[in-house]
Amino acid sequence: MRRANLIVLIFTLFFSFCGEPRKQSSVVSVRATQDPENLNPVNYANATALEIVNLLYQSLLAPDSETTQIHPLLAEQLPQVQQKDSASVFSFKLRKEARWSNNQPITAADVAFSLKLFRCPLIDNQRLAGRYHFIKDIKTDKENPAAFKLICEKYTSEMDLMTGDYAILPEYLIDPKGLLKEFSLADLTQHYDSLKNNPKIKAFATWFSSERFNRDKAYLQGSGGYELEDWKTGEYVRLKKKQNWWGANLPKDSTIITANPQNITFKIIPDNATALLALKNQQIDVFAGMPVNAFQQLAADKTFKGNFNLYAPASYDITYMGFNGRLAKFADARTRQAIACLLDVDQYVKAIQNGFATRTVGLISPTDKQFYNEAIKPFPFDPAKAQALLREAGWIEKDKGWGKKINGQWVPLSINLNYKAGNSEFENIALVFQDAAAKINIPVMIQPMEGLLLTNNLANHNFELFIRYLAGNPFVTNYYEILHTASAAPGGANYTGFGTPESDRLIEQINKTADLNLKAKYLKRFQAIIQEQSNIIPLYFSKERIAVSNRFTNLKISGLKPGYDVSAFILKEQ
Repeated sequence: MRRANLIVLIFTLFFSFCGEPRKQSSVVSVRATQDPENLNPVNYANATALEIVNLLYQSLLAPDSETTQIHPLLAEQLPQVQQKDSASVFSFKLRKEARWSNNQPITAADVAFSLKLFRCPLIDNQRLAGRYHFIKDIKTDKENPAAFKLICEKYTSEMDLMTGDYAILPEYLIDPKGLLKEFSLADLTQHYDSLKNNPKIKAFATWFSSERFNRDKAYLQGSGGYELEDWKTGEYVRLKKKQNWWGANLPKDSTIITANPQNITFKIIPDNATALLALKNQQIDVFAGMPVNAFQQLAADKTFKGNFNLYAPASYDITYMGFNGRLAKFADARTRQAIACLLDVDQYVKAIQNGFATRTVGLISPTDKQFYNEAIKPFPFDPAKAQALLREAGWIEKDKGWGKKINGQWVPLSINLNYKAGNSEFENIALVFQDAAAKINIPVMIQPMEGLLLTNNLANHNFELFIRYLAGNPFVTNYYEILHTASAAPGGANYTGFGTPESDRLIEQINKTADLNLKAKYLKRFQAIIQEQSNIIPLYFSKERIAVSNRFTNLKISGLKPGYDVSAFILKEQ
């Protein structure tokens, strides 16, 4: 039944994009690969959701997408930093102009409340709790409601952005009964377990975990220039510019605080072929993450280039494979290394990416000469070595297959490979890998699946091997959320079960040290452990492929996700 419904949807989308091109419009239409599912800034589900959340809400600080320099957003200026022996203090002051949708000023109490959401028991906040664990407390100024200090554990250069890089939510709207008022951030951190039984905590968790904070436009109200107008699941999300938005009155040189288009529509088109048809017919204005072959074909199409511009900035996104290291058949690192020797990454870069990628041995970009470990040699594409490693791991080849006894049971070596359905890049990697594995008698079953199902399966450890993107940025090397063993429980983002006592210590040391030379030493050793363990196999960093209608200027194209700043777009005069 689900398949029949999917076919109907694809045909509906196909024919809807075969009509006449759209007339000149002030609406910016952005292709989204999946439904956002949830627009709660504390536990949003995917990249589409994050892009929309960033238009509804604002943070204290933000990087300029073109220069990657950090700028104040809700903050009046960059914070003053005082470093002490075991702590650092970041002193902030909010812009006096900043207002919520009801015209109330944004205050330090709203910042304190937003941080409490990261530590409040019984709500889905594990991802942000791990990311901002270094913020230990907040002290508001009794004389000035716009001033506050963040008390942080030690100091690292990443805190210059991370102390202000999270959505600020309105306390009056999210906690109208003041259920969290009596608890400080330090209280919630230090007494997390005991507070799970507190009646007020229970009441707030029930209130905040309701559907209203996932998709109800009455409650999805931030300080950003846009508000949710309409959302039809699986089809579109429409935003409209706020009337009397506080940011519209700032001086013209405030280029990082923008809300230029009157309307922004995210059209949810999972299938690349359907999305390309919509692009060519000018039914969408922005298409990021375009397949390489399509990008190159369009670059040679004079008619298309009369309506669109194409961009290929170097990104911070890595394509990688991940094993479920908890499974008995993948528990031995030599098994995982053997399978890594069946990945012809150079061929992936050349044939699948057509050179729009750079091979890597770790999660640090090879362009980062200080932190990238050039001493590590990537796994070679070497089926003979793969066979040798399998034998070392105890696998026996017989009857045109591999197997070994695990806990007294004969276990054949086979692989189920998952990736997000509709991704042609992943499909091609999977097919080449499947062919290489078949040549040494390892059967690979390819199972693409819908994005939400895949995410849920990964979080619940219901997988064997997957292909995925990991979005990065040049500011943060905090791997606690995705690679620390504390994040490996069901629901955590350490899907593969990666981690050793040494890697955990290194993650913590990387996060704490302010000495860049020492951080480089830790990061290089950490990259070596990633390869030794091989729960994850980094493949390559991609170049972004973006098409944007030439109806717009001021695009702010960059390697930072999503690769453009749609709030800055300016419609050309006709």
